[in-house]
Amino acid sequence: MNEFANIKEQMRGMLTALAVGVPAGFLFAWLHTPIPWMLGPMIAVASLNLMGVTMHSPPYARQIGQVILGSAVSLYFTPPVVAALAGNLPAVLAATVAVFIVGIFGALTLSKASGVDWKSTFFASIPGGAMAMAVLADRYGAQMSPVAVAHSLRVSVVVIIIPFVLTYSGIPLEAAAYKPDLPLVPAILALWLIVSCFLGELSERFHFHNGCLLVPIFFGAALTMGGVQLSSVPHSFTDFAQLMFGLVLGARYERAFFARHKLFIPFALLNSLFILVASAIAGSALAWLFNLPLATMIIATSPGGLAEMTITAQALHISVPLVVAFHLFRVVVVNMGTQHIFLAVSHLLARSSHSPAPSQEH
Repeated sequence: MNEFANIKEQMRGMLTALAVGVPAGFLFAWLHTPIPWMLGPMIAVASLNLMGVTMHSPPYARQIGQVILGSAVSLYFTPPVVAALAGNLPAVLAATVAVFIVGIFGALTLSKASGVDWKSTFFASIPGGAMAMAVLADRYGAQMSPVAVAHSLRVSVVVIIIPFVLTYSGIPLEAAAYKPDLPLVPAILALWLIVSCFLGELSERFHFHNGCLLVPIFFGAALTMGGVQLSSVPHSFTDFAQLMFGLVLGARYERAFFARHKLFIPFALLNSLFILVASAIAGSALAWLFNLPLATMIIATSPGGLAEMTITAQALHISVPLVVAFHLFRVVVVNMGTQHIFLAVSHLLARSSHSPAPSQEH
């Protein structure tokens, strides 16, 4: 889809979003909040959007932010770090199973509380990509709109709550065992970002989910492990990536869209909180079971998007490769296995609902 197709009609909304989002980013940075350049613009743009001030994110804002983030994250993947990740494979598998268990219970609860059909609440509760889950919902005859609403709310709730909890709760933030310390070489950085943009766009044309984030990570990690020294990515660049994510998330909150589903929103919000708390409990249990840092496991099991959780880990200086590994494996399994899990659970629910009632003796 060409994101420049409606640029003339959306230009005013884009400029308004930037005019609101940039000062909000400065304000949140001045207040020393976690990930200020994502939270500030997201909250500002979403609030005004819901009040009827129509705003749009710039063309390819998500892809630009993902390319910058992927290029920065790829520098963490040195041979010792990758070897350490391989040793955590059992924890990664356990976390992925926990995601499905939490999502299924959340779906059942949301369906009973809101009256929305089980199909829709299932795809609304599984923390995969919003677009991927909406497509699956449509394929299996569920409603796409509640799925989109629930995913938007859940990602926003996670992005707001998790960084604040980890920053101000007293949970120790153990710094990553390895943090890239490379010189800034503008020529190499410019070439690397151009190559990342090309590879990311090419991958998305082949419908590779999150390609603009994952392909730069994979390719950059391969170069890093091969001994090729890339350039560091300035902090201002990752702040800009945060801004792009914040504008994209805030622009999803269209007033008309949320007005149509206002009765569903309170239940979806409660469901988001339930999934978040349950995921945090699962993360805490896995941290204890596998002797991993608590803060890292809370982010690793959080039901947010891959890009949002990666940039949260990067901003808080938590083990970025481990967080990426957890969320990457989850994204792959969720996108490949959700439909099969849905069919299996639906079959079990259908059998239980049609099982004969126990006979009564007279």
